[in-house]
Amino acid sequence: MMALRDRAAITNILNQENVKNIKSTHNVGQGKTKRPALGEIGNKVNTVRGAEPIDRTSLLQGDKKKLIVPSKQILKPTKKVLEKPPVQIVLPLVKDAVVQENKLAQVTKKKEFESFSSDLLAVEDIDKEDHENPTLVSIYINDIYDYLRSLECKYPVHKGYLLGQNITPKMRSILIDWLIEVHQQFRLLQETLYLTVAIIDRFLQAYHTIDRKRLQLVGVTAMFIASKYEEMYSPDISDFVYVTDNAYTKEEILQMEKVIVRTLDYSLGRPLSLHFLRRYSKAGKAVVVHHTMAKYFLEQCLVHYEMCHYSPSLLAAAALYLAFAITVNNDENKDEVWTNTLTHYSTYTKADVIPVVQDIASIIIIADKSKYQAVRKKYAQSKYMKISTRPELRSPIMINATKGTV
Repeated sequence: MMALRDRAAITNILNQENVKNIKSTHNVGQGKTKRPALGEIGNKVNTVRGAEPIDRTSLLQGDKKKLIVPSKQILKPTKKVLEKPPVQIVLPLVKDAVVQENKLAQVTKKKEFESFSSDLLAVEDIDKEDHENPTLVSIYINDIYDYLRSLECKYPVHKGYLLGQNITPKMRSILIDWLIEVHQQFRLLQETLYLTVAIIDRFLQAYHTIDRKRLQLVGVTAMFIASKYEEMYSPDISDFVYVTDNAYTKEEILQMEKVIVRTLDYSLGRPLSLHFLRRYSKAGKAVVVHHTMAKYFLEQCLVHYEMCHYSPSLLAAAALYLAFAITVNNDENKDEVWTNTLTHYSTYTKADVIPVVQDIASIIIIADKSKYQAVRKKYAQSKYMKISTRPELRSPIMINATKGTV
């Protein structure tokens, strides 16, 4: 009996809840909504922009119930705790002077090259006409060349790196002279030749077990890598097998390619002297003859082992200096060979480039008697203005340049 009563009581309660739910659903169309599960949270919606939400709780004031619209809540300012002012440490006058001197020295060092832009030294802004051309990135060009100078310091070629190896400087020169002819035969870009020589020098400097039988394999593989790095359409590997007269197979070239790139840690971004020469020619307002002559000097330096340890930026500066010097008509213009603008943009003074100029001049003077004639024959063509046959290359000024008096 008790169980039946409990069941009836539970049924009655459920029926009453169902009736309430039905009534609430019928009132939806009359503007009343069902109370959400989370109480009044979902109903506190401000539908008028700028109006304040209304508190629906009613408060008794006297005998009447009124809805009160609360104003904006004003936060009472908390009492500020008076803190003691921080103790100021005053350094002695001597220390202050030392700190100021250090800061002044840092600023002076940072703006070392900016000092050339004074009116007294008259440094020209060579990029002022390029501001409207976004492809020339005149805003970043000085930072780019600063980065290139940091890379040539990061990947140096040391002087006398072949000492104690099976490969001799004479073997290296014969290889480079032959690669210059291959480069012409394939009609590759100038950058490809410079990068090929850079890869060979850096690889031979780090890998000491190459013998003379595999030296030519290193050379063609270096040009194969440089072509894929610089050229839009690089020669096929079978072309490099052909130029070696089938002395090596495709598999041997591919295997040597793996050895080279692993030895160099896949870092092929060492800057080339040709990159710096273009910048310096712009700063020095070089004409076509000066620029082509400087390129002739640089390619002669590629062949000779004693020049490979010079940094590319310094070689480019010395080559352009020599090209300017031997074309000066009289002694009055000698001081204008290396201007303040060139000093600023190259970061080299005349005293820095003269020793390298001396070495380049010594090579050019005996170029017609040298065993390595690939560069000289190349620049004897009308395509290169027959630079290697010009009389200035055997002038008294060139002879003086070998003595460092140019």
